[in-house]
Amino acid sequence: MLVSADDQVKAYIKKIMSQLDKWMVGGKISKLVIVITDKDTGEHVERWQFDVQISAPTKSKLKPSTTDPSAPIDEQQQQENSSANTTLFADKEKPESEIQAEIAAIFRQITASVTFLPQLNGDCTFNVLVYADADSDVPVEWGDSDAKEIQNGERVQLRGFSTANHRVDTIVSYRLGE
Repeated sequence: MLVSADDQVKAYIKKIMSQLDKWMVGGKISKLVIVITDKDTGEHVERWQFDVQISAPTKSKLKPSTTDPSAPIDEQQQQENSSANTTLFADKEKPESEIQAEIAAIFRQITASVTFLPQLNGDCTFNVLVYADADSDVPVEWGDSDAKEIQNGERVQLRGFSTANHRVDTIVSYRLGE
């Protein structure tokens, strides 16, 4: 496994992961994309797309209730809050071991992808794209971008995994070798 020794790359990834954590916990993400680009030509050579579906509501999506326990609760509000708390992906919590096994299977599939992905030649760089809700707090250093799609490329659906609250599906797009 390749591990970066560059402190600037490590700091960049740490900063991205910190922001992603905030958005994921807040239920603000629908897609995460990592694009690998040839530095010399500017051509996008690989695009890893992780589609994220979050079924558990965030606290902000529930209607606030009064703090007075003796106050009557609107029946419609009670039904909405109750239905908002149901999950779409599992009737009960999945055991952590099962979730870890699904994630391990994805890592094995990603590792095995070297058998069909073209070898990257020359220097490359990467960009992280996040598809977040319009009402998300976006740091100043994050900017808008195009989708950075691979032109005339191949697409392969990889395994996904789910928990009681999340479903993540993966697609890799790549440019065919010349």
